[in-house]
Amino acid sequence: MRDTDDPVVCVCMEVTESELVAALEQGHRDLPALRAATGANSGCGDCAADIEELVEFAGGGTGGCAW
Repeated sequence: MRDTDDPVVCVCMEVTESELVAALEQGHRDLPALRAATGANSGCGDCAADIEELVEFAGGGTGGCAW
């Protein structure tokens, strides 16, 4: 059973929010970089808006995470 506190953002590749946050913290600051690091958004593409929202929350690619 999957942890409900760690939602799946990319269903196709089963990438969770915490995996994306970890990649953001490692410096992968945009959708192409996150795709390369995690595989997210390399399937159907429906998760692009959700991933972009995480990027924006993390500082819009400026390098300063909001968390």
